[in-house]
Amino acid sequence: MRTRTVLLSALLGALGTVAVNAQTNVYSLNAVGYINETIYPGFNIVSCPLIASPDNTLNTLLPPTNAAFKKWQVWTFNPTNPVATQYTEDSGLLNTWGNGGLETISPGKAVWLYNPGSNPSNVIFVGTVPTGPISTPLYATSFNLVGSAVPASGDIVTNPIMNFTNTFKKDQVWTFTPTNPVATQYTEYSKLASAWGPGDPQLPTVGGGFWYYNAQVTNNAWVENFQL
Repeated sequence: MRTRTVLLSALLGALGTVAVNAQTNVYSLNAVGYINETIYPGFNIVSCPLIASPDNTLNTLLPPTNAAFKKWQVWTFNPTNPVATQYTEDSGLLNTWGNGGLETISPGKAVWLYNPGSNPSNVIFVGTVPTGPISTPLYATSFNLVGSAVPASGDIVTNPIMNFTNTFKKDQVWTFTPTNPVATQYTEYSKLASAWGPGDPQLPTVGGGFWYYNAQVTNNAWVENFQL
């Protein structure tokens, strides 16, 4: 996904691997910006690391009145009841998502987004950047479909904002590239060595996501802490 993130100047130097452009003539107590995500034909893993207005429902993030989303699909996953739920924008004329479009993509949550077209399409998310600490639950002995709760990308371990270090032996990360649709597995082999193989997991784009398998018998959480 090609991503462009525009944030206020307060974010400069803070997000590291995020593409940032300052708006020096705008002042706010909050960091406000937009994320422009490229959705490729077929399946994409997408998250929204912004607090949208009035909410983060499908109706707000992917308005069904936009004919560009006709026949698109969103697939969500509930780790506490591990089945996938499909929502389809049935018709540009009906202007509706399944479940009334009330499914929420809150920061930290990722979904599968299916583009039925033959060409890439852009989706723009607008909202406020969450400030931390922000906790994304990782349920025990289950896959969890997650993304960074803030606009960040790159190495999820060494990035100072994502700082995903509270992992345990035999946990797994599975990433997916829509332009080369195969999954890449990273496994935390040894907590003593703090080593992932074949290297630290990567979140290649802002607004992307991945599967996280919590191999432990207790719940965990990914805690990110962005402060203005």
